[in-house]
This record gives sequence, structure tokens and C-alpha cells, in this order.
Amino acid sequence: MEFRDINRAFLNIGNEPTAIEINAKARALKAEGHPVISLAVGEPDFPTPEGIKEALYRAVRDNKTFYPNPQGIPELREAIAVYESARKNMPISIDRILVTVGGKPVIPYTMYLLTNPGDEVILLEPYYLAYPYWVKVFNLKLKIVRLNEDGTIPFDELKREITDRTRLLIINYPSNPTGAMLTREDMSRLLLLLDEFPSLYILSDEVYSRIIYEGEHISPLPHNTDRVILLESFSKTYAMTGWRLGYGIFPEWMLKYLVKYNSNLLTGPTTFVQYAGIAALRDPGVQKDVDRMVLEFKRRRDYVGERLSRMGFSFHKPSGAFYYFIDVGVDGMEFSKRLLEEKFVAVTPGIIFGPSFSSYVRISFANSMENLQEAMDRLEDFLK
Repeated sequence: MEFRDINRAFLNIGNEPTAIEINAKARALKAEGHPVISLAVGEPDFPTPEGIKEALYRAVRDNKTFYPNPQGIPELREAIAVYESARKNMPISIDRILVTVGGKPVIPYTMYLLTNPGDEVILLEPYYLAYPYWVKVFNLKLKIVRLNEDGTIPFDELKREITDRTRLLIINYPSNPTGAMLTREDMSRLLLLLDEFPSLYILSDEVYSRIIYEGEHISPLPHNTDRVILLESFSKTYAMTGWRLGYGIFPEWMLKYLVKYNSNLLTGPTTFVQYAGIAALRDPGVQKDVDRMVLEFKRRRDYVGERLSRMGFSFHKPSGAFYYFIDVGVDGMEFSKRLLEEKFVAVTPGIIFGPSFSSYVRISFANSMENLQEAMDRLEDFLK
């Protein structure tokens, strides 16, 4: 294969028909003046809390505009360490924290350091679409284990897939797209896998860990600090999707390599945005704003669930995140296209979350109650 062919193959990764097609069509229809309501985007519709914005303004006025520390400014890493130590009930050193441009870089950084071409990565299906993309980029072998209907892990099947080339298992709780939570029983069995397979690491994606309606968030991090990596983001919890701020908590040995990698690739997140991140974690007013957002998400969840149930759909009610993942009984991509073209409602085809879910769609309730009511009316009319 020539160099240009390799580049072309790399550029084509992930270009299969996906939600991008639906989102592009929705934007085009909206630009033409059609009354499009998008239930496809995983983004809070709330404005960023005022305490965070004020912290950014102060940082700019105080000339916090120079190059950042490539690991993240110490003040933010200290705030993250205090915040996560309290939530995980364990001491977390700032030397284990890498601040990133959004949470996504933690995925390739982890694969870059832990794997070689041909190594195996296991995904639990349905999964977030960025995971298989990076598996392909790093020329790794993808293994898929479908979750049980209630979101729990089929451990017998999972164990059968683990070999001496398996380096990484990626978990995501609360789940995108199902809103399922990790149970204490499943967490305990995951930790036993780490004991049984010494070359296996777990990447725990916890970006929805504050958006919970019932139960409690369970993380594997407190119980095995050597082979669990945590991925977190400010985007969902604090309505900061456009600010691009996140972090990873890694075993200490990984940091000296990842800081160099981060420095040469991105330098680091924008300096004054990092100061806003400190306010997100420490400002009591911001924390109250988060609580109010979660209460409103719960109200919307209950409303959309009641409407979907009346339409005849069966589903597991999400305990966290802000999505319903429903089986529409036909091709989900075609369903999504027709719903958008005929009723101007955008939803996400389930196929992008794994090949087993071609008849599913994901519906986001991160939208105003007024829009949700109108969208449900249109969906009901579409089904008739």
C-alpha cells in the first residue's frame, strides 16, 4: 500500500452513513425555514451557569492568557483532585490527572499508550460511537459484547472474549445511549476480571455521572487504581459543551508519557477556560444550578417516557443521562430519515451504537418542554 493509500484509508474511517447524515439534513431543512426540532444532539439546552462565565471573565481580565501547563494548570488539577477524592471516597493525587480539550482525547491517549497493532479492545454494545473509531485508527481488533436487556453485563460471554492480547475494556455508565447504570454487583465482577487477567485495563467513561435520577453512580476507580482509567468532562454536567474541557485520571506511570504527548499534540486546554473549570467544581451557586438542571431533565424524562409508552413503545426507563433508546421495529436509519423529512423531527439512528441495534433510535430529551411536547405530537402523528 502506498503512502497516499494509507492516508486515504485513514480518512475514510468512520465515513459510513451515520448520524452526521441526519444532522446535516436537519440543518439544511432548518436553513430552508422548516420548523425542525432536533432530538438527536446530546447537548444540554441550558446556558452555562453564570458563576462559570464570571470566572472566565475574571481570568481574561487578570491576563490568564498565556500558554497553559501541558498537564493542566495546578489550580484546576487540585480542584479536580478534591472533587473526585470526595466522590470516590479515596485520595487522588494531582499527579494522576491530565486536563484535556474535552473528555474525548482520553480515549486515543489510553489506546496509544496501552496497545500495539493487533491488540484487542472490547466494547459493550450499545456503545458511544467514538470508541470504535479509535480502535480502527490504531489498527486494533474490535470485540463486541452485547449488554443484557436491563443494561447489566453478560460476564460469561465477556470472559470468553478476553485473551492474552486483550488490553482494554471500555465501559460507559450512566450509558449513552441507554441511560443504564453500573450495578455494584457488576462492578465487583469487573474488578475480579482485573485480578484474573493481569494485562487487562478498564477505561471508565463517566461523563454523565452527575446526571442521575434514581440510584447512585458506581465507579470502578476507587477499587483498582493501577489498571482503571477514568474519563470525565465538564460538557454535560455544567452545560459547557462548547468550552471543550475535560480530564482523565490515569495510573501515575502513564502520566509522564501522556503529558509529553499532550504537549506536542495540543499544548493544553485554553488557559482561561481552565480557570472557569475551577469555578464549575467549587462555586456553590454552580452546584445548585447543576441540581436544578438535573431536576428539569428528570421532569422531561418522565414526560417523554409517558408519551412513548402511550404510543406503544417498550423500553427501559433511563436512570441517568438524557436519552431514550427505543426499538421502532423497522430500519432505524430509514425511520429517522422519514421522520425528519415528513415531520421535521430529528432523532439518532441506533445503528451507530452497534450493529445489533439497526432497528433502534435514540431520542434526546435535552430540549425544552415546549419542543418535547411538539416533537411527541409529531412523532405520534407520524406513527399513525
